[in-house]
Order: sequence, then structure tokens, then C-alpha cells
Amino acid sequence: MERIIKFFAKGLLAFLILMLLYFVSAVTGSAIPVNKDQPQGGNITIYLRTNGVHTDYIFPVKNEIMHWQELVSPQYTLSKRANYNYISFGWGDLEFYQNTPEWSDLSFPTAMQAVFLPSPSAMHVEFESAPRFTQPVISVDISEAQYRDLVRYVAQSFELDASGNVIPVANLHYNQNDAFFRAKRSLNAFYTCNTWINNGLKNASLRACLWTPFDDGIFYQYR
Repeated sequence: MERIIKFFAKGLLAFLILMLLYFVSAVTGSAIPVNKDQPQGGNITIYLRTNGVHTDYIFPVKNEIMHWQELVSPQYTLSKRANYNYISFGWGDLEFYQNTPEWSDLSFPTAMQAVFLPSPSAMHVEFESAPRFTQPVISVDISEAQYRDLVRYVAQSFELDASGNVIPVANLHYNQNDAFFRAKRSLNAFYTCNTWINNGLKNASLRACLWTPFDDGIFYQYR
């Protein structure tokens, strides 16, 4: 019995040390800026929105660079409306999205599976008449070249079928104006929904942090 207790005690200690290293790395990576110096006079405004845990991009539905409805049609939503001005994108674990429409629905098994077990991912797409400011939102003015790189990054995150079309997730909606689609990669402790957002910013030569699994790291760079 004493050996068993020592074994579990060592295992718990090792786990706590790993968790401490993880959070220290997250704080350190979040504090290190990338692409700190930005050109002046960006003529395209995008938004970053967080619910306190998860970050989304918000883009214009249509401009001279990208017409998003040609890739993700509003026909996939329950309302099927087409008169939107903005569109938001969030990436994450598919089963997490299916089982956790509200954070109050979060269960320990769902969280552990999303973080530690390889599983399919999904893109949450929502059409909006205007960005919602009921949650923390920041606006970012970017250049056409930066937006073009960001558009490419987001579009390439969708999984496509043999015909090159997005793949909707059947019967999954949070409201009348959203839809979910199959996406590439799998979420884990080192590549979270916020890491996906941060990597997109870095890819587009926008302000970002070196690495972060949390939304705080992204918003810290735009404080």
C-alpha cells in the first residue's frame, strides 16, 4: 500500500510540475510580441471577439478581396437570410462544439477529450448584421495585403470535399444565423482555438504573440 501511495504521489507531483511549466510557457509566450511594428493607414477593419475563453475573427462579408458567401453560403443557416454585413469565424473541437453550446454545459470528460485525444475539428461560422459588442471586441485596421493573407489562412482551414466545397456539420446550430463546417487539424493543449487565431494573425504579419493557448495572450498584444 505504501508503494502504491508513493507511486500516485509521484505521478501527481509530475503532473503538477508539467501544468506549472505549461502555464509559465503560456504566460511567457503571450508576453512576447510578434509583428509589433505595423504600417499606418490600414483601410480594412476586422474585429477580434472573445467570450472570455474562445476568440473569433469578424470580417466584412464582402469586399474586393473576398466574398465569403461564395465559400460558406447562408443557405447552411436556419434563417437562410443573405443580407448580412459581417461574418465571424471560430475554430475548435467538433465534439466540444456539439456538447457545449453554453459554458455551463461543459463537462470534465468533454474537456479532457478535446485537449488530450485526437478528434475532428470544426469551423463555427456566424453571419451578423453588425458585430455584437455584448462581449469584449476590438477593432483592427489592416492593409489589403494583410487581409488577403488572413483570408487565405481562414479559407484553407476548412476541410473540403472532392469537389472543393465546404462540408457542413448536419443539425448543429447555436442560433438562426450560424452553421458549423468540418475543419482541418485537431485541437490539443498546445494548439487551441486561440492558437489558431494567433497563428492567423502572425501569418498575416499582424500583431500577435509568440504562442498562446488562451485569449488573454491575443488581447494583451492589442491593449
